Amino acid sequence: MSTDAHSPTESPAGEPGNMALARFLACSAAAAQAALSLRAGAEVAVTFTDLEGEWRCYADAGNIRLEPGKARDPDFALLLAPAAIQSICARTDADIGELGITFFEHVVSREPDYRIRVQLHSGLIKLTQRGWLTLLARGGPNVAGWLARKGLRGSSAVIAAIARLKSAP
Repeated sequence: MSTDAHSPTESPAGEPGNMALARFLACSAAAAQAALSLRAGAEVAVTFTDLEGEWRCYADAGNIRLEPGKARDPDFALLLAPAAIQSICARTDADIGELGITFFEHVVSREPDYRIRVQLHSGLIKLTQRGWLTLLARGGPNVAGWLARKGLRGSSAVIAAIARLKSAP
């Protein structure tokens, strides 16, 4: 079934994924904290596996916004599956580290309905200038521990992982 970009299909929870994610980003304390790390120009191109159209996600006045439209200069492109959105949006009381771990768990998931695909468009310098590495650091010891358990110990391992994301199809 084909849908208009502004009248999407519904997610398993009954709410379209774009609307659920926009509501979560507007209400989540962790998202508000994340927004404080991001600088001007930080932007993500977002598409959904079950919705037509493109969205842009960016920090604006201390909030993270998701709106329809093509990203202007995205640092990342994300392809979000319905169950991944549902899982993230269920973490309303998560702190920034817990939310970061939930996000990364979906990035490495092998289950298509739970997977978040990431394609990196910016290099390390631009990611640093736009606050993405500050955001990663704000995840604290919980995120660092999770990354270490996945084999990403130290800054050189994180840089190598970023380089792999940049070359991903």
